[in-house]
Amino acid sequence: MRLLHALDRWLHAFYRACGVLAALFIVLIAGLVLVNIGSRVAGAFVPGLTESAGYCMAAAGALGLTYTFAERGHIRVTMLINRFRGRLRFAFELLTLAVSTGLACYLAFYVTRMVWVSYLYEERSDGSDDLLIWIPQLPMAVGFSVFSIALVHAVVKAVAVGELENPAETVPDA
Repeated sequence: MRLLHALDRWLHAFYRACGVLAALFIVLIAGLVLVNIGSRVAGAFVPGLTESAGYCMAAAGALGLTYTFAERGHIRVTMLINRFRGRLRFAFELLTLAVSTGLACYLAFYVTRMVWVSYLYEERSDGSDDLLIWIPQLPMAVGFSVFSIALVHAVVKAVAVGELENPAETVPDA
């Protein structure tokens, strides 16, 4: 159990780091938009700003999934879950978590594969920046992969402990 607690603490720190990275990508989006506006006012053309903002949005979304999940910020549909009690509820929630884990792992695998293929074929973006496309795709692949790790972590923790955390107890009311 001691190892599980240490791993749990380390993983939650890692999830917070992903949240910080997601926030930095959002700040970068704001900076790119401001530079784009300023360059238009000045009559100058800076290639790739719009595309880069889009890449940052994809990275922020993918990296933010993990932090949001770890902080229990995802929307949960509890209408069906609240109908169950005890072990049946635990089994149903564990089943939904396992299905989510499978889907996230599937997504992470294929997004990572997409990045690898883009790297192998030296694909470039269609925009004015002519960027190697695997570079902006990489944070998205990392984000989905870490999200998959967070889901596997949640499944393992639920099975080891024998219960899922109750979001009403872990998240303070806003």
